[in-house]
Amino acid sequence: MFEAGNGDSFFIRVEGKHITNILIDFGYSNTYKDHIEKHLKALATNNEKIDLVIVTHYDQDHISGGISFFENNGFSYNPNIISVSEVWHNSYRHIDIRESEEELTKEEKEHILENSIVIEQNRNKGAKDTSAKQGSRLAANLKYYEYDWNSMFENKAVMYRANNSVTLNQEVEVIVLSPTPKELENLQKVWKKELKKKFPTIELNGDEIFDDAIECISLMRRPKSLPFIKDTSTSVNLENLADREFQEDIDEINASSITCIIKFNEKKLLMLGDSAPSTIEAQLKQIYQEKDFPIIFNGIKVSHHGSMKNTSNSLLELIDAKNYFISTNGNGHGHPDIETIARIITRKNNGFVRKIYFTHKFSKLDFLDNEELKQKYNYELHYKVKTEDAVQIYL
Repeated sequence: MFEAGNGDSFFIRVEGKHITNILIDFGYSNTYKDHIEKHLKALATNNEKIDLVIVTHYDQDHISGGISFFENNGFSYNPNIISVSEVWHNSYRHIDIRESEEELTKEEKEHILENSIVIEQNRNKGAKDTSAKQGSRLAANLKYYEYDWNSMFENKAVMYRANNSVTLNQEVEVIVLSPTPKELENLQKVWKKELKKKFPTIELNGDEIFDDAIECISLMRRPKSLPFIKDTSTSVNLENLADREFQEDIDEINASSITCIIKFNEKKLLMLGDSAPSTIEAQLKQIYQEKDFPIIFNGIKVSHHGSMKNTSNSLLELIDAKNYFISTNGNGHGHPDIETIARIITRKNNGFVRKIYFTHKFSKLDFLDNEELKQKYNYELHYKVKTEDAVQIYL
């Protein structure tokens, strides 16, 4: 679990008959330059590759480091850093938004480029704006440098398909839970609305420039949320915190996160991106039978950095794990929420200690470093060492 500020970047290494490496999200550009790059170079020195990169969705705290990586790595067939076998990432080209087959004029293309500028939220001081020219966007890099991009899904959107999982190196199974057609349809409506608002006189077609445009729009768009009346009491009663009113995250981009179960022999991880819990609940109920719940995972990546709107008690009735992972430094939205931690640790004991791993330490959680509470609820808290690039968990 790499140091990624208030973002996500997870590296999963499976040691079986083969070595299988999976990288999920890149955090910000400095996440990649300061922490991830050296790790990838070390793997390449050992003649290893990345078997699968998953960029879960269009948020700066998940995607920006990937823009830097793929530009620096260069062409897929002659990589500067490390070989990448497959990339999963859903862009404009994977969702049917086109309304015309007419080609864009030169003036229209220039207009789109001029109006697709992103300033990375986490940029170092003095950094210049990045325009949407070829090579400065994730989608543009994947296309230009010829990566296998959603090829395991026939170059269409990565999404849930019944009775269809992907096997890496003949031994690691990846089961995509979401997005489903419903989440992609909602995303399509948002993207089309935003594109028409930004470019009202231009008909949407299949030009690759719209990959860049939608990336810009998504990165600059403020997350949608309902007004939330936060309980301002100072209670530290964990049961009360866990039972506070739940309001689900309604942001369509978060809901479109690529989420998956990664299985190897008897071990399995649940990687939840920034997904909405109701989607994951529905998907798990399709895949598993009633007798299987709660499903015990070896590890769960907690959705949306521990936001109270992305982990519900009803989801936690279906899943549990010995290890929970929360990546954030608390900037921006104040994640993780205490309510989420309370929901995780106060639930029914399934016969093991729950270990929660954080990339940063938070003063608001200091009251949980209490031996009496730890004994009562059977949990442990673990934090990244400040001088380290990542938290390393062995399963």
